[in-house]
Amino acid sequence: MWQRILIVLGKEIVDNARDRRSLLTALIYPLLGPLLLGLMISATGRVTVGGDPSGMNLAVAGAEHGQVLVGWLEGRGVNVVPPPTDIKGSVQRGDMPVVLVLPPGFDDDFAADRTADISIVVDSSRLSAVVVINQVASLLSQFNTESWGERMIARGVDFRSLQPVSIETVKVSSGSQISEIFLLMVPPLFIFNLFMGGAYLAMDTTSGERERGSLEPLLINPVERWVLVVGKFLATLFYTGIAVVVQLIALKIAFGFGGDHALSLGNALGFTVVLGILVVTLPLMAAAVGVQFVIATVTKSFKEAQTYLGLLPLVPAIPGMLLVFAPVQIQGWMMAVPTFSQTLLLGQLLRGETISVVHLAISAGTTLALAAVLVTIASRLYDREALIFGG
Repeated sequence: MWQRILIVLGKEIVDNARDRRSLLTALIYPLLGPLLLGLMISATGRVTVGGDPSGMNLAVAGAEHGQVLVGWLEGRGVNVVPPPTDIKGSVQRGDMPVVLVLPPGFDDDFAADRTADISIVVDSSRLSAVVVINQVASLLSQFNTESWGERMIARGVDFRSLQPVSIETVKVSSGSQISEIFLLMVPPLFIFNLFMGGAYLAMDTTSGERERGSLEPLLINPVERWVLVVGKFLATLFYTGIAVVVQLIALKIAFGFGGDHALSLGNALGFTVVLGILVVTLPLMAAAVGVQFVIATVTKSFKEAQTYLGLLPLVPAIPGMLLVFAPVQIQGWMMAVPTFSQTLLLGQLLRGETISVVHLAISAGTTLALAAVLVTIASRLYDREALIFGG
């Protein structure tokens, strides 16, 4: 029995390896979502974190009018450079992200303890400008606070006593960085690609063979129909597993896009987390392949199967996308819902939380039971002589 299954398995794996479209689905498609997510993490990290201003070039118009501020900026490692001739035009073209403008009399007003004006020319529609303006605003806010404190102390006032409230932020999550909100997007993205990894092979081994005329000769061989189904099922599961591994590698690379700043998620996918993801998703891979086989068997043509299986990944991904905006408290009954339970467990893994063994057992048990039912249905469909006609 197992020898016959392995023969079918080997045949489907080899045939699929020769098909470029199938390999594209299994190896290239899982890269796209994680790489896009990595670019978003990188961009968000640069915008939300000002970073070390040391070495930053800042164009200052009227620097001779504000030697106090210019000296303070240079003391923080900022390179004050001359402004362009056409300040507004240069900013609009993107030649300069930000230009600081100091009016005449800035030093006089500052020395006389009067409010000194500063203008900032910026094009906020450009991401690079938003990055720099965050750094500049942070620097000016620090300069303003320090100068205000020195003025209050010079008048004999303890400025700390004027603060009505002293606020302390206590961060209780294991990952407090702003960009970790992107971790909530990983489970639905991961499950979406999981349902795409072996879809082409599931279609090709049934609908595709039916249209090529190779299914009928295969069925007249002295081999049980369920053996054919199990062999094809395992081959599809094999390529789905490859797609999952490729996606994990892509996510690891994507999380590294954040660099070394505070928003980096480079350590979010350690060996333990990766192993946990594989354990959590393996039953879901089997269920996904089972659904794909049933759909590919009952559809009348390859194009019809392609349409349904193209929409299929959206169904399990939608609950995960809702959880991004409305997180829920995990309860035991949720573990009995395939795809939804895996979404919740993946979220716990990525956040570094401990997974309940009971929850994991319930999730795996119900999902594997669903996979077994789907494979049984596919085997029964293969027993029907109408299989060669579709529908």
